[in-house]
Amino acid sequence: MQWSFDKKFTVVLTLALATVILLGFIQYLSVRRFAADSKWVSQTHDVLRELVSLRNRLNRADASAQRYAITRDPVDLATYQRARSLIQDSLQKLATLTSDNTSQQQRVLNLQAPTRRSMDALQQEVGLPGDGTSGAAQLQTLENSVRDANTATRAIITQLETEELELLEKRNADTEHSNRFLNLLLIGGTLTAFLLLGTAGQIIRVNMQRRMKLEEASRQGEERFRLMVEGVQDYAIIMLDRLGHIESWNTGAQRIKGYEASEILGKHFSCFYTGEDVSSGKPQQFLDAATLGHAEQEGWRVRADGSRFFASVVITARLDSSGNLVGFSKVTRDITERMKAQQALRQEIAEKTEMQQKVVESEESLRRLSVTLLRTQDEERQRIGREVHDSLGQYLAVLKMKLDGLAASPADAYSDGAIELKQCSDLLTQCITEVRTISYLLYPPLLEEMGLKSAVPWYLDGFSQRSGITTTFDVPTQFDRLERDVELTLFRILQEALTNVHRHSGSPTAAVRLVRTSSEIVLEVIDHGTGISAEVLEQSGPGWVRSLGVGLRGMNERLRQLGGNLDIESSEQGTTVRATIPGAPGMSGSKHKGGEGAELRF
Repeated sequence: MQWSFDKKFTVVLTLALATVILLGFIQYLSVRRFAADSKWVSQTHDVLRELVSLRNRLNRADASAQRYAITRDPVDLATYQRARSLIQDSLQKLATLTSDNTSQQQRVLNLQAPTRRSMDALQQEVGLPGDGTSGAAQLQTLENSVRDANTATRAIITQLETEELELLEKRNADTEHSNRFLNLLLIGGTLTAFLLLGTAGQIIRVNMQRRMKLEEASRQGEERFRLMVEGVQDYAIIMLDRLGHIESWNTGAQRIKGYEASEILGKHFSCFYTGEDVSSGKPQQFLDAATLGHAEQEGWRVRADGSRFFASVVITARLDSSGNLVGFSKVTRDITERMKAQQALRQEIAEKTEMQQKVVESEESLRRLSVTLLRTQDEERQRIGREVHDSLGQYLAVLKMKLDGLAASPADAYSDGAIELKQCSDLLTQCITEVRTISYLLYPPLLEEMGLKSAVPWYLDGFSQRSGITTTFDVPTQFDRLERDVELTLFRILQEALTNVHRHSGSPTAAVRLVRTSSEIVLEVIDHGTGISAEVLEQSGPGWVRSLGVGLRGMNERLRQLGGNLDIESSEQGTTVRATIPGAPGMSGSKHKGGEGAELRF
């Protein structure tokens, strides 16, 4: 059965829309399931955190109660009372969090009795008189009771943690399965929808080609018919004698020039010219040129009513059998509209040329603005880096010194306070390291002080630690300092290129080469990742102005203001980003020194 175009298109389009709708509905269900699985995973993590908190609070209550029984220090009593109240909060939260799991709920209930026994024994221990009248046997009995109760409590907590970890593993697996199913569904559904839409497009294209052929054949037939019927009327066909007097007059001549045959026969054809042309002798010059066989001319002509029109005129000499001139045949066509169209086209071309010039000027203004923004961004990075380093870094350094001083004071090194001071000092050390790293990445002082050759290895070490990507650096031994702007530009390009390697390439390695010749300096960043598709590179356009994101455009503008250029070569084996700057002369060290404050190490 042969289906019509409308039926084919309707069927295919309906299938495509139905596929898209079904895909959207299934995706909605999958997203809901994925959200539910994620919620259960989050709840499991909450239970595990609360179990850790309960164990820590039991230990804190036990330790503070024992210290208070010995030292009678009110601080220890307050610590014990606070831990006691928090223990009850942990039990209530655990009861709420495990309400969906019957076995876990029962274990939480089983925690109540040993926890209560431990708290009662601790309360009795805290309540012992501090004058030494209570016996050591009584204190030992209470401590044994606390130890037994805590042992039972820890065993139940361990069981709870074990089951929650099993639940976490299962829920993580469910979440991963849901996510994988959703991705496969999206890919399969999308490909199916595109295939159906492509089929619909192909049907439309074939039908349009068929219609265009039919329309073209029809147009050609109509054009031939029109030329046969109206062609003669579009031309003024006139016969002239040897001197240029009119001998014959057709319908086209009457329509174009406005004369009846009786009015014009016998007159000289110069009556069609303007007064200026007649005075200059153009009609006779035209005839003289035609005596050689053929002459063409375009110009203004005059109708019977005095109106003007722009004409294309062809005059051909008529010869007898002996080759003698007997007259002329003259064909005139009104091309006023064509002339006006040409003038309008020339005007349009001039306007477009002017507009293109304005666009070029606008693009140049945008490039200058881009350069200014990049320079302002570098200056702002430098200012923020210095402020973070010199203000926040100083405060953190002073705070660490004070904590280290407190930790070094005479005290029990294994007490809770000393341990917490040590932990605070370690965390502060990490904070100082992060602040220093952030300030250096914003504007590395090593680049300002030692130059690009020293700053690159430092940055690569930090990049490898943060990303897990192995890097290498190849630079000649004799590599002098460069101009400050050149060094900063190449360093920023290196940062952006390695960021793209980390985010997009999936490459486990990255190689950096820095080469300087007598005429140029070249920085190359090479990875062995998935590469960039040729379509994306082609769509980016000249100067990477249509590239996704601002990274490539920013790199290109930085190089452009220095007269350099950016090249990217990519394949399935990896990508090479090459930045080239011509000349790049070295500078004296004085232009690279800081001058705005020495670096503070912390």
